[in-house]
Amino acid sequence: MNKNFSFIFLLLAMFSMVKANDNWENCFTEGINATGILDVQFDPDPIFAPGPKVTTFKIKGDIGNFGAEHGNVFSNYAAVTVDYVSNPEGNNPAYLFPVQPGQKQFEMEVDIATHSSVLQNHVLRFKLSDLGEDIGCVRFKRNAFTP
Repeated sequence: MNKNFSFIFLLLAMFSMVKANDNWENCFTEGINATGILDVQFDPDPIFAPGPKVTTFKIKGDIGNFGAEHGNVFSNYAAVTVDYVSNPEGNNPAYLFPVQPGQKQFEMEVDIATHSSVLQNHVLRFKLSDLGEDIGCVRFKRNAFTP
């Protein structure tokens, strides 16, 4: 009986994780083994088509145990990189946003207009790093724009 209950609990936990993570993925497929806390919400989803309209990104992060050599707070070199990956032969724009140093956690809101080189089938990658170490990374695969 106890074995059956454990198995059912494990299955329910697995299905709960999959349901919670259905629109994003980690960056392990790119060789980035970052397990820190990085939460990204954006509106609209999917992002606006290339042009003047901006997509608002709300980004939250936590250094976790990655900053032990500098007091478990972000250094002056902490940043979030936002990459738009869609064009294997052309321009894939990237944006760098500094993280407030001296804090364990951060929140930021950024507005970005979609660059003209971003194709309809694209990946948005958000990477949190500090002192050359990847802390968190999340990817969103999309195949459409909001007009």
